[in-house]
Amino acid sequence: MVPLTKTRRRVCVMALVGIAALLALTGCAPEGTAAADAAREFHQALSGSEWSAACSMLASDTREKTAREQESSCEDHLRNLHVQEPGTVTRTEVYGRGAFVEFENDAVFLAAAEGGWKITAAGCTPNGDAPYTCEVGGK
Repeated sequence: MVPLTKTRRRVCVMALVGIAALLALTGCAPEGTAAADAAREFHQALSGSEWSAACSMLASDTREKTAREQESSCEDHLRNLHVQEPGTVTRTEVYGRGAFVEFENDAVFLAAAEGGWKITAAGCTPNGDAPYTCEVGGK
């Protein structure tokens, strides 16, 4: 076995850092799991009628838009939604600072924020070739 010189160790460390960065950029990093967990937690808050908790999981722009569109509070808007149980996660995609989590009966869009993932749109259904139609966030 050939001992590693200082230069070879540096090259190995740089290669490992490069591989880790590549995995993070391609969505193979644990970020997909964190995004899916955030989407599940949001649905759990909705199903548990925890309206304030669910609103706190929304991105600030989404929370403000939700309240403004309904001319009421975020909590009131979520209370009046009829979002069905999402089912199990079927697909998660992470792209840069955004993520998409597809459930059997819902789709959720998220954005990376300080402290974790925030919901930018939820209660989303495909709309043919047009963008998704969403109950929250209107993405």
